[in-house]
Amino acid sequence: MAAIARSPFADRLEQSRVPRQPGNVLIHDYTPVGRTGFKGAGTTDWLASKVSTLPERPNRAVTLSDGTVIGRLGKEEYLVLNGRNSMSDICGELDASWASESAGGGARMGYPLPRADSHSWLFIKGARVSEMMSKICGVDLRDKSFPPGEIAQTIVARIGAVLIRETGASEGLHLLTDFASADYLWEVLDDASAEYGGGFVPAGRK
Repeated sequence: MAAIARSPFADRLEQSRVPRQPGNVLIHDYTPVGRTGFKGAGTTDWLASKVSTLPERPNRAVTLSDGTVIGRLGKEEYLVLNGRNSMSDICGELDASWASESAGGGARMGYPLPRADSHSWLFIKGARVSEMMSKICGVDLRDKSFPPGEIAQTIVARIGAVLIRETGASEGLHLLTDFASADYLWEVLDDASAEYGGGFVPAGRK
């Protein structure tokens, strides 16, 4: 499933300024990048036939060689994020495969969750991210308590959220929340990150 054409943060990003101290907290909007999900009986077996590796238990994530992140939210529930710097579209391929194979019946393979239609996607990195997040989230996100590959399904600023610590060379947190909370989430994160001289990456910048 393709990502939405426009991010709910787009208008604000066009007006935002480069953070004063981006090394402390930098927030990237990856909402326009593809993501999807699958859930239900048979999902694990079906997904294992499509990708090279899966997380071994719920609330764990793995990063594939092209940067695709696969998070396991439950025994038979998965969240898939396309590689942020990759040209491949694993999410689109998985959605197309599921649609094609489900039409033929046969083995149980769960059902798709249209995450691109329901959730925004931010990536937060920097030396003081865990300190900033401690002000708006009850989960201890310091490295020793929340190591690479961990997932927290939790509350961030009174909003239901999924947090993923990415594995591999990229250090940071993926934050997914529902679209309906985008305006409020912007205000909270913009204010919290400004305390550390950080903020959102303006539109058009990497």
